[in-house]
Amino acid sequence: MRFWNASWISPALINVLTIILAGVLIGAPLLVLNGFPLTFDDTPGYLEPAFNILHRAAQPAWTAPPDLSPHGLPSSNIFFLRPFGYMLFLLPFAGGWGVWLIPLAQGILAAAVLRAALTAAGAPERPGLFLGIAAVLGLTTSLSLHAATIMPDFLTGLAILLVYVVVVRWPALTAVQRLLTVAALTGTIVSHLSHLAILGGMIVLLGLWALWYDRAMLRSLAWGVLLPMVLAAGLLTGSNLLTAGRPVLSESSPVFLLARLIGDGPARDYLAEACRSRDYLLCGSLDSLDRSAPGYVTSDYFLWHPDGARRRFGDQPRFVAEAAEIAHNTIASRPATVATHGLANAAGQFVEFQPDDTLNDPVKPLTRRLFSRFPAPVYAAFDRSLQTQQRFPRDGLALVQDLSLSLGVLGLAALGLGRWRRVDGRVRMLILVIGMGLTLNAVVTGGLSAVHDRYQNRVIWLVPFAALVLLATARSRDLLPAGRTGRTGSGQPTGWNTPPGMGTGTPVVVGRLSGSPSLLRTAR
Repeated sequence: MRFWNASWISPALINVLTIILAGVLIGAPLLVLNGFPLTFDDTPGYLEPAFNILHRAAQPAWTAPPDLSPHGLPSSNIFFLRPFGYMLFLLPFAGGWGVWLIPLAQGILAAAVLRAALTAAGAPERPGLFLGIAAVLGLTTSLSLHAATIMPDFLTGLAILLVYVVVVRWPALTAVQRLLTVAALTGTIVSHLSHLAILGGMIVLLGLWALWYDRAMLRSLAWGVLLPMVLAAGLLTGSNLLTAGRPVLSESSPVFLLARLIGDGPARDYLAEACRSRDYLLCGSLDSLDRSAPGYVTSDYFLWHPDGARRRFGDQPRFVAEAAEIAHNTIASRPATVATHGLANAAGQFVEFQPDDTLNDPVKPLTRRLFSRFPAPVYAAFDRSLQTQQRFPRDGLALVQDLSLSLGVLGLAALGLGRWRRVDGRVRMLILVIGMGLTLNAVVTGGLSAVHDRYQNRVIWLVPFAALVLLATARSRDLLPAGRTGRTGSGQPTGWNTPPGMGTGTPVVVGRLSGSPSLLRTAR
């Protein structure tokens, strides 16, 4: 008797164990390869506040020193640059050896969302199939890279899949499943501000689709996606009100937007005119706003370089207020130019999806200082990791991911686009939602930040996943005899095990009929 069919194991326990094992298959490969969780320059900004809460340490390593300039002190808001959500997620793992569990926890969370998406797509409920898909994603796609990195970027693709689950299965979800879905989407938003913009775009696009094809879907979008956005906006505003006394979604957003506008050029042109009559802080730096350096494009130079404007003026109230004013006036006075640059950036970001080229950069001092505060064996493991020693096989990883992506695109073309009308409606909706997600991710990150590979790399794994779902749900032939081609409410052949039209309020429930056939006939 196979383990999966053992009568002494409940289906619920099998499901939990399968998700945990799938999470290990996703989160462990690069953790084991590197010898330590992967890090990024922003990792200390997320992990160290959680470490300090657990250890009640003194001033965090990443806090800027007191500023003695006449423009005022920098913001005291610990969430100035990054929202609080991912820090709370890291809190249980921020002490000692718990840091090793972060990739596994992220992998398990990813596996749970993947399982929900596969169920929504009508994939066979077979543990072996699910584990196989998880293994392919964990060994060949960018999901494994982001699950193994102490950064919230792994959540972006999961947020897109949760929107898909809401669209397809919301009427069929139990009350507990709905609460978990709302909580998960809320958590993704309060972990990274780009998710708020991406989900906002998906609400608009899917809402328009629903108005045209299926208005009942609007209720699902309202409860399953719009509600988490409202909750997240309230939590973000509340956190900034408590820590900085300002009821805003993000204090730093105007600075980042200004950096993008300076990098593209319109803000430099505006300042060249405005500084004739205005006394902005940046007016004394006009000749240096177009600077760049190795590893720093113009917008990143403005934000992060030691000689950049933001470092020079700090996150002082006057600088932040002027950034908001300059960004607003630039967009208002040059809307066409700004839009043109935004579209060009989005198009560039859409096709830039390699693993980040900073994976083998020298470790930043703040990152080393953070892990030096962990127990000695943990720091030793960090110091011996391939990434710290600048030996991480980034090029080999890029080659594997490119091969996986190429096969995914070919699979979609062969199994999906070539026979589109014969594809299950739930799978077609998955491909549609993923396409929207990939596009909106490029628009939001490319339009509001610099074009970097890692932004699109965090979601590009959805393409191989869509191909795997298409393969898992494919049928060699229609189950009806030739010449009989009934249609369901969603426009698919009836032999493809498709549910009633989406949004009709008649959920598909997996299971078998029980009872007397004669009684069923009588009842009918």
